[in-house]
Amino acid sequence: MPCHDYWNAAAVFTGTVINSSTTTSKRGEYEVRERLVRFNIDQAFRGVKGKDVEVRTGLGDSDCGYNFRLGGQYLVYAYGDGGKLATGICSRTRTISEASDDLAYFQGLATAEPGATISGEVKRVDQAARSEERFQPVSDARIVIETSSTRVEAVTDKKGNYRVSGLAPNTYKVRVELPEGLSIHNPEQEAKVFDRGCAQISFWVESDTQVRGKVFDAQGQPAADVLMELVPADGQDNGFPTLVTTDKEGRYEMKLVRPGRYLFGVRIFGSAGSTYIPFPRTYYPGVREADRATIISVAEGQRIDLNDLILPPRFVERVLNGVVVDTDGRPVSGATVWLKENEYQDRDMPYRKETDSDGRFSFKVFEGINYNLKAYLDTDKAERKEAEHSIRVTADTEIIRLVLK
Repeated sequence: MPCHDYWNAAAVFTGTVINSSTTTSKRGEYEVRERLVRFNIDQAFRGVKGKDVEVRTGLGDSDCGYNFRLGGQYLVYAYGDGGKLATGICSRTRTISEASDDLAYFQGLATAEPGATISGEVKRVDQAARSEERFQPVSDARIVIETSSTRVEAVTDKKGNYRVSGLAPNTYKVRVELPEGLSIHNPEQEAKVFDRGCAQISFWVESDTQVRGKVFDAQGQPAADVLMELVPADGQDNGFPTLVTTDKEGRYEMKLVRPGRYLFGVRIFGSAGSTYIPFPRTYYPGVREADRATIISVAEGQRIDLNDLILPPRFVERVLNGVVVDTDGRPVSGATVWLKENEYQDRDMPYRKETDSDGRFSFKVFEGINYNLKAYLDTDKAERKEAEHSIRVTADTEIIRLVLK
């Protein structure tokens, strides 16, 4: 939309390309090759002065570079980057022959009614439908546009569209409230609008497919703050799980679940954070082995209430203490130590500590679990010294000694 991009660009102008060259720019630690395009300004709308201007763009491979041609005339939407102007194919920059709507908007600004406009659409995504039927309009969705002192509401029409005009220039929160049976991961977005400008805020929603239930410990008490995993049963090694943490009553509710066949439980995939779940691996309906687990089949729009899941007794928590030393037995301060559970095959993230002034470190661990410890230190000579050790934690595990070599 011209009225959206116009006000969010650092500069807008029409111009003719009079020169193009390749240059190298510094981006942090890296050097990036790009094009430096010089324009003779035909008409300046905002953000530029003088007769000509330079704009950077990519080379046109995978860097969103715009293929400006020498002598070509363009409408350029440029953005500030380190005090310089840049543009690309992801902007609204285009040839003059394709810019009639944009130019009409610019010319009408002087006589336009005051106030800003926020508009958009709400559509339901059906992953199983054919491509031409995948996006269906959602009518009667309530749109709330508000600041700390202003609140305006709208309702989508039969085509899923809404439009609110006459807004004061400001930054608004735009929220969708959906009819029963639909849901969305992020129901709220932010829109900054200027006088006589606009913003387009749209929402892509899905059927509110849910899996929910309660989890209890071995004593029959609600198991709070436990990470639950819903893992695709077909091609489990590649399927990404749906995750949720139980509340203080042991309840969980997984929303926007994709149709499919799933395994459900605790520590069955090894998602980030699983290392410190204080219960053994457990599949629904309460078994340790995957081949005995119940496969949960989920259809679109279905709301499944699972039976209560009773977890085995909690792990016994221990503290694993260790020290990192050099080959002469001297403590090494500032060494990095990683702790990783072996059973997760690198799915769960390792946990990191740094050794103190005496070379010491400690981790919370669980009795009966196998862990891998790895310590390393990068020297001033760009060399890395390492040590590695595997251990199964017992009630009387001694202090671990890691020798960097």
